[in-house]
Amino acid sequence: MEPLVSIVIPCFNQARFLGEAIDSALTQTHPAVEVIVVNDGSTDETRTVASARAGVRHLEQRNQGTAVARNVGLAASRGEYVLFLDADDRLLPHAVTLGIQWLAKHPDWSFVSGHVRIIAEDGTPGGVPPQEHADCEPYIALLRFNHIWTPGVVLYRRSALDATGAFDPFAHGSADYDLNIRMAHRFAIGCHHQVVLDYRRHGANMSADPADMLKSAVSVRRRLRKYATGHPAEQARRAGVTTVQEDFGGRLIDRVKIDLRSPGRRGRAVRGVICLLQYYPAGVKALVSDGLRWLTAMAR
Repeated sequence: MEPLVSIVIPCFNQARFLGEAIDSALTQTHPAVEVIVVNDGSTDETRTVASARAGVRHLEQRNQGTAVARNVGLAASRGEYVLFLDADDRLLPHAVTLGIQWLAKHPDWSFVSGHVRIIAEDGTPGGVPPQEHADCEPYIALLRFNHIWTPGVVLYRRSALDATGAFDPFAHGSADYDLNIRMAHRFAIGCHHQVVLDYRRHGANMSADPADMLKSAVSVRRRLRKYATGHPAEQARRAGVTTVQEDFGGRLIDRVKIDLRSPGRRGRAVRGVICLLQYYPAGVKALVSDGLRWLTAMAR
């Protein structure tokens, strides 16, 4: 008998993409799949889309965030393996089969991850971005850089989820990284380096808010001090903090600059500067420096 795989799809106002996500889960080459959609208080047609597809369990909750929705789906699921698919992404048909094959080869792995290819909002392919990373010391590698783009590329053993605990809602946009790094600290993990998911880029992506992502990404990595004991791990953790500060902090600086020039957005600009002070102080210095250069140029 084939092992059952639970595919949990949290959805908040992503009805326009949800049908494709569900269909990609239902058409996996692995025959034993259950699909659970958790409607996180959506105000669009999420209920209609989920209910229209046979064999899909549709759960509803008031809006509490993606992490809580994933946990609700996990609690309701029955699979030996679990996959968390975002409602705006699509699994490739072989995703589950490939994951099970690799976990069978490596019975000590708590999860196996794969790679993504980018698609536009309308589904147009956009290519496969660089996602290479070292397989030696995977915990150290994950501390240094989050090479796991999205939860949908990960197939988890339920036993590992039960042992590690579920998603932490207080980790917000970095809840998936928080779970993965906690699991990697306790158990072996691996990657098969195959493309298994279409990652959709559009204006409503959670990662599109640089302030929220900077706050959550830095906060999670600051809390990892208790897990990153010893020189290699602590060095990798610090490098990871720097990476997310420069990435999301750099995006936030760019947004603050634009907001400062728009009278209706100056309140958001102020909140952005406060976020930088808390989570990327060096970014404030860069912002001030750019401002002084701009004023000097205007004065000439």
